[in-house]
Amino acid sequence: MTLLKIVKWPAKVLETPASKVTVFDENLKIFTTDMHETMAASGGVGLAANQVNDLRRIITICIPWFEPKVNDEDPASDTEQEGSEKKEWWHDKRFTFVNPTIVKTEGRCRGQEGCLSFPGTYEMIERFLTCDVKAQDEMGSPFEIHATGLFAICLQHEIDHINGVVFLKHMSRLKAGLIKRKLARQKEFDEGDLEL
Repeated sequence: MTLLKIVKWPAKVLETPASKVTVFDENLKIFTTDMHETMAASGGVGLAANQVNDLRRIITICIPWFEPKVNDEDPASDTEQEGSEKKEWWHDKRFTFVNPTIVKTEGRCRGQEGCLSFPGTYEMIERFLTCDVKAQDEMGSPFEIHATGLFAICLQHEIDHINGVVFLKHMSRLKAGLIKRKLARQKEFDEGDLEL
């Protein structure tokens, strides 16, 4: 296992469309395993290959499920907190999508998104409520998935990445501009431009 380096915006690779995978071999399996390990070690739920400086159409997803908290104020109550998500079939499952394509969408929703390539940045983004995705696994076998909830949102976010679209593109120009300036200042600070 190798932890890969996550590329940060404004690296050009993040806004470069990735190429279709045509070779399914042992190296691809190792790379997708490394993507999963990198994503988990970074606390992410999704990762696209161009986020680790590889321009192939590959994404990995694993969304953990957390046990809903019970009402601590009332020991007799074991009701879930309002808004807690129920466990879905896709929770805690590792998915690898090679050459994914969205073939059908339904509904609209808004939710807060973050991105490993935009550390510390979170914004409300509008997405489709559900999506059907066709893809191949790391051995080249085709499959199709109907995704809902956070899984659908995550798939759309990561497929955007391999299409060269960062989530800034889903924000207003004003909001995107503010975030770009914030990240530019953060980058200057991170690179140690300040002398002590």
